[in-house]
Amino acid sequence: MFTQPFSEGEQGPAYDQNQGQNTANAGSLLVADVGSVFTKVSLFGLVEGQYRLMARGEAPTTVTPPQEDILQGVIQAIHSIEHITGRRFVNEKQVLTPEQPNGDGVDVFIATISAGGSLRLLVLGGVDETLEKLVDQAVSGLYAEIYPLPSPSFQAARASSQTANPQQAWSRERIAQEWERQVSRLRELHPQGALIVGMAQGPAGPHALQEACQLLAVSARELKQQNPALTSAPYSVIYAGAPQYVEASHRLLAGAADFTRAEPLTSQAQLASMSMAVGQLHEQKIIQRLPGYTSLVAWTETPPVATATSLSSLIRFLAQHYSMNVTAIDVGGATTTVMIAGEQGEFIPVVNAGIGVGSSISAILQKVGWQRVARWLPFTISEEEIRQFALQHMTHAESVPTSIRDLQIMQAFAREAMILTMEEAKKTSGLWPDSDLILATGGVLAHVPKFSQAAMMILDALQPKGVTSLVLDRTMLIPQLGAVAAVAPLTAVQVNENDAVTHRLGACVIPFGDLKPGELAVRVGVEYSNGRQLDVDVMAGSMEVIPLGMNEQALLTLYPAPGVDVGLGPGERARVAEEIDGGLVGLIIDARGRPLVLPTNELERQARLTQWMQALGG
Repeated sequence: MFTQPFSEGEQGPAYDQNQGQNTANAGSLLVADVGSVFTKVSLFGLVEGQYRLMARGEAPTTVTPPQEDILQGVIQAIHSIEHITGRRFVNEKQVLTPEQPNGDGVDVFIATISAGGSLRLLVLGGVDETLEKLVDQAVSGLYAEIYPLPSPSFQAARASSQTANPQQAWSRERIAQEWERQVSRLRELHPQGALIVGMAQGPAGPHALQEACQLLAVSARELKQQNPALTSAPYSVIYAGAPQYVEASHRLLAGAADFTRAEPLTSQAQLASMSMAVGQLHEQKIIQRLPGYTSLVAWTETPPVATATSLSSLIRFLAQHYSMNVTAIDVGGATTTVMIAGEQGEFIPVVNAGIGVGSSISAILQKVGWQRVARWLPFTISEEEIRQFALQHMTHAESVPTSIRDLQIMQAFAREAMILTMEEAKKTSGLWPDSDLILATGGVLAHVPKFSQAAMMILDALQPKGVTSLVLDRTMLIPQLGAVAAVAPLTAVQVNENDAVTHRLGACVIPFGDLKPGELAVRVGVEYSNGRQLDVDVMAGSMEVIPLGMNEQALLTLYPAPGVDVGLGPGERARVAEEIDGGLVGLIIDARGRPLVLPTNELERQARLTQWMQALGG
């Protein structure tokens, strides 16, 4: 498992509460999150000595024409807060700071950004499967997409070493064809950066590194010929290859690329530094080039951070602070993110760039096909209707479902976005901590008409096992709080506990193993804190909700059937050591089995989906 420490200079929210940008005495903070579809702004302030969410505003992100200025969307969202509070925070496109005696203004302004798309990053040189996987792990928590292009000589040398048949060796003509293919690939991709990897002892030696540099140099000359006004280097290169060829590579790329040297990438020991280097490149190439970025920066003493970076800081802190395994899922319009943090420091971050339920909804359809989306719907639907839905929502990402049918289609897409992202996370690590707590955020989850719908989407897509708790971030604050913690840790902790995680959906018991349909899966003994006791038998293939509301607690004893596991081994009785909290849905028993298998018969599948949703109160 990839254990990622906090980057140099980065701290979790647990450090000294009196450090930061003069925030020890800050009475109010405005926090903006510039997303791909919507910009959210939250106002935090002191209420009876505790930092709380005072108000929240939302507006469409203004990254495209006619506004083409992200600050405009931030100001529009702030105007909503001004209308709610009667206070004034902006004057002539400037934030009023510090807070005035009459209540106008704010002490601190903080921003996070996920707009702008992902960084397209070529991986060149001696790229074998091991290095490709290391690069994938290093950028998994960033808004980045990697495109491996192993040097032609490297591919030829590997092919020759892996076969004893001379006829399978690469000819000069084939190497030349591969070279031309890669030049064409650069024209198609328009990458914002390149990462050069490979050591001198690789199959092609330094030739792989030389070809990587030459490929970029040739492409750069072509770009400059097409655009004579282009005076700067067309590419930005992170060199993480053989150290003895740094200077030679730098000379080959003179005028073609900005050159940054990084630690040679050879093992997981370099993942954190590589992640930092790519993150800085994303900031330079994507975030800093957003229209209106310079104006937004002028509002704050600390530069805006990527939303995923903010989320990862908070999730790792929560896992360590509460000594539990935490999973966070954020379903956005252009990106779906999952962060898994273990109490022992394990960390699996995956930002699935280009997979979302807004402008990127068609990418889900392209990856999984319409049948996988349709399998979550309790009604019959045609391929044409699903494709029309995706097209409509891709072009009008800010639109909301206006019927139950459209809502269920959107939630089906959200399930597949989460499933795809979890599949990517499992490629990153072979080890997988069972989640004690699942935090869910993002508009499609936060804006559900019924809390049971959010719980069902989470259980269907993430498929946890054993005993876990579900929390819905209905205020969509969690992605912002990591950035808040960097300058105002006390604020982040108190707002998280008082406002961000108040929508507890409930605890879940998920038996797994040898579940035989129609037979007893688990008997649940419930001892309420008021002394009342209840025993419930749950059959395999079903879902049950046991009443356990907000502000209620109970002790659980679980009696699984032989071959059924609730976390301690097949058939082993389990008694929860501490009282569990209730929630807005209740105590959920999901005995449908893991992995979840839906009936192949359409009518039976629709009936089961309806039955399960009704069991949760949907």
